[in-house]
Amino acid sequence: MAIDTLLEKVQIDVKETDACTRKMDAKYTADVVDAAFKDAVKEAGKYAQLPGFRKGKAPASLILSKYKDYILDDVTKVLQQGAFRKLTENKDLDIVSFGQIKAEAKPENGKEYAFSLEVEVAPEIKLPEYKGLKVKVEEKETLDQHYEAQLKYIKNLYAEFLSVEDPAVAGDMLKVSYESDFELPEDASASLKRAAKAAEAWFYLTEPEQIPGMLKAMTGAKKGDEVKFKADFPADWREPGLAGKSVNYTVKVVEVQRRVPIESEEKLAEKLGMENVEKMHDFLKKKAENELEEARKAQIREKVADQLISAVADFEMPKGVLGMAAQREFSRIADQLVRKEEDVEKFKAEKDKHLEDARKAAAARMKRFFILRKIAHAENITVSDEEVDMQIRQMSAYLGYKEKDVRKMLDNNGGYTEIQSDILMGKVIDFLAGQAKV
Repeated sequence: MAIDTLLEKVQIDVKETDACTRKMDAKYTADVVDAAFKDAVKEAGKYAQLPGFRKGKAPASLILSKYKDYILDDVTKVLQQGAFRKLTENKDLDIVSFGQIKAEAKPENGKEYAFSLEVEVAPEIKLPEYKGLKVKVEEKETLDQHYEAQLKYIKNLYAEFLSVEDPAVAGDMLKVSYESDFELPEDASASLKRAAKAAEAWFYLTEPEQIPGMLKAMTGAKKGDEVKFKADFPADWREPGLAGKSVNYTVKVVEVQRRVPIESEEKLAEKLGMENVEKMHDFLKKKAENELEEARKAQIREKVADQLISAVADFEMPKGVLGMAAQREFSRIADQLVRKEEDVEKFKAEKDKHLEDARKAAAARMKRFFILRKIAHAENITVSDEEVDMQIRQMSAYLGYKEKDVRKMLDNNGGYTEIQSDILMGKVIDFLAGQAKV
């Protein structure tokens, strides 16, 4: 009898130990264990090379003795996988995570083999009617308003800096010369020399500042003015030679330039590579229509998801899955808040608050996940390998990393599962939005 058929004889007892936890006790009779050993020895014998015997002709007893550890691992794996397979075929169990296997003894010829395993199952959720949800779309701006805003943005995007006689304001560019009282060391780098003195340079009145205190000091300056100010460089300043130093600057303003939007539509059409103004307006109008339609669809997606989630009462979730989600949320919070060395102590001091925030975010995220997951099962919505591959390629392009490096990173942190979940959730929300009554 084939080993796969014998494995079907596994005795499985499943007990509920918590709302979302089940304990599986699996047991194989001695004859099935013996059959598993015999099959493993036979398989090993195909490749075994023992002195005095041709390949595949060595006695089973010698093969078992020579490759004892390998065969034991193989038998253990076969028996456990057979139980897993039978467990997952149970349609009453919607397993979402597996725990650690516990066995009092390893498989042994002539003896029963038993082990236990805890699994977490999806929570029981009573879904409301989710097809045909009624949503109201808010029109935040008309097509004409969006078009005008877009045209203004593009005019600013292609704006030119022109010389002005007015006092400098935020966003202006100043042509200057400056000197300071900073004493340069003999081995000063070229960048440190430029930071201390320059016969000609440009100051941009925007953040981040080129020199600390420059924005405040130079705002209001006009062509021909001489401005003096004190710069207090922070300890982590990008130019190490100035870090933690206080330096007095004297700046002479040679010219003030201001970003002036393009007013000529003919010139703007030329900048955009359009044949004429009419074609430019047609292009921008179509673009505005598409953007408003995408915004409308996004609003429907957001509203149907929020409406559905809020309509479902809170339910108990698998503790292990929820715990792992909270860990991921905590890591995200840490990545956002800890940017510099001095951020570490502040983060540690507020660790309890961050942990609580992570738990709340994880609970909300997992509630959403399990609700949408149940709808996915009901509607047979799935995620293909091709969809995951496409998402990874897009991630690689966005991050500027090689695809193989992104895949390696995902292998290390379990990111594949998260990508699959995100794609699945998006497809379910698209399904709900497509069914919605607007």
